[in-house]
Amino acid sequence: MLLTIDIGNSNIVFSLSGAERRLYRLDTVPDWTTEDYLPRVKALFAREKIDISEADGAALCSVVPSLIPVLSQVVRQLMGLTPYVITPASKSGLTLAIAEANTLGADILAADAAAAEEYPLPAIIFDMGTATTATVVDKDRRYLGGAILAGVKLGISALFSGTAQLPSVSVEAPPKAICDTALESIQSGAVFGAAAMMDGLADRFEAELGQKCTLLATGGLAGCIVPHCRRKFIYDESLLLRGMELIYRLNCEK
Repeated sequence: MLLTIDIGNSNIVFSLSGAERRLYRLDTVPDWTTEDYLPRVKALFAREKIDISEADGAALCSVVPSLIPVLSQVVRQLMGLTPYVITPASKSGLTLAIAEANTLGADILAADAAAAEEYPLPAIIFDMGTATTATVVDKDRRYLGGAILAGVKLGISALFSGTAQLPSVSVEAPPKAICDTALESIQSGAVFGAAAMMDGLADRFEAELGQKCTLLATGGLAGCIVPHCRRKFIYDESLLLRGMELIYRLNCEK
């Protein structure tokens, strides 16, 4: 069994591979040390009744470089092994057909590797977290790049911090798009605006490719947005984690 650790900008997600996959989260605090995280990870596993001894390997994916050595040391102390750290140089089953392959985020590589392995290609993959990424894998399993946007919550936060009267709101759809209160108007812009963005970028990407694509969405906020898209998106919550498992197998198993 494999322990996967996805270090995002807002949350660190832990999961054990298996049929009944569950996700466990801690807040991301970039300046915390091993001594800060170790007791919290222990407490998380104890609370969720996770027997870490069942895992015989670990894979780590991070968009926060400072936490790679911190969480690696946590794994070493808990499991007695060094986790495999996913990088753009990892074997993934993809060809990185971009100018700056060494700058590709490990999270994008993992999610897109799983998409290429499990879904018909070409595919467009939206990963909706603190940032929103929209990326493309073509029919030959080439990663072609894509677009990066501010995430839905980040956009609301920026709107709230930059205005004197607008309230901060939760990410949920109001009853209609044309709203007559400030709170629902912000929710309309956040949810329906994000859905329209996904539809529009998918249309533009397909026009450039000259092909229809499998449309996928993953990440913490995708489940709130996908139901309001006019295009048919497949919501896949654990796509990135399954990609981490795939990359671990390609790089660490004989």
